[in-house]
Amino acid sequence: MRVTGCLLLVAVALLVSACARSPVMDDMTIEPSKTSDTMVVTVATTFELRPPNDSVRERVDGARSAALSGVDAWSVRFARLSPEEEQVTYSRSRGALERVTRSARIESDALQQLFSDANITVDYLHGEGWRELTFYPGTSGRATREQRQRFESELGRWSESVGRYFTAIDHLYDYLDDEPGRARYIFAALLGEKGVDDSEPVVTEEEQTLVEAVGTAMEEIGERTERQEGRAATFVEEADLIFNPFPARITIRPPADVLASEGFRKEKDALIIEPVDLYTSIAALEGQWISPDPLAALLREKAPPAEEMANLPRHSRPVVSSTEIARAITNQLTRPRTYRVRWRE
Repeated sequence: MRVTGCLLLVAVALLVSACARSPVMDDMTIEPSKTSDTMVVTVATTFELRPPNDSVRERVDGARSAALSGVDAWSVRFARLSPEEEQVTYSRSRGALERVTRSARIESDALQQLFSDANITVDYLHGEGWRELTFYPGTSGRATREQRQRFESELGRWSESVGRYFTAIDHLYDYLDDEPGRARYIFAALLGEKGVDDSEPVVTEEEQTLVEAVGTAMEEIGERTERQEGRAATFVEEADLIFNPFPARITIRPPADVLASEGFRKEKDALIIEPVDLYTSIAALEGQWISPDPLAALLREKAPPAEEMANLPRHSRPVVSSTEIARAITNQLTRPRTYRVRWRE
């Protein structure tokens, strides 16, 4: 029997949609000078052009109006500085403000002033043959009391959905323990991988039931995460407000060879502090209850081939409770205590 890929495609689409960018997204890039104690700081604020509901539309319109009037948070933050150079650019799409970009060259010691309204300490050091930038994040104060209370309530229900996904995988892996030769077909169905003739992977009726149980569980996770119920912020965004004190995604571009770093995610010539990501927190649990994790594989930029997944050692165990999952996810959402990068002068 051929299993339809529609259910899994819907589940993956929901998960990707839930991982989408915030309707008002801030990206900060910090580029230290190679020859002086100055740095260029650029902040790009991007506004959603097609808000999904009235609450989000009101939020985006308010943010646009504040940016155009120069009373938004970043205008206030940059006003604290005395930059050597400063530039503000407004980009529009069909008349609607889509992006505001602010760029300024500042003294490195002045970077702390940009974060003075956040619970973040910034240190800039200059030693013999090296320079170093360090962030010490504290507890986030970006969420309201109402958002914190709502998140705690919803985290329990969301963790139940995650638990059902882990349980569905546990049942599937129990089956594969008895039928290991079927693994590559099962994983092809899970990953939506088609044959060279664009055919769906062939699975039995029993296997189709197991695969669809996983797809249904993934779909439920996506629906719960994406659901806004008229609110201006999603469950994903509220997680970031609660656990992340940084007001933007931070990218550091050191001007020379990096001698040491900690806390950052590395990407080519950049070091990054990402917003809190609930799906990253689930993927980080791989090995605690299940391994490999098809959900984590599907959310990667390029999912591994089914054959590769099928050949990986499989492990699964029943989930104890949603409370245990919620506790594990909360631990993953907590920020590192230190982000430090040292580069050669």
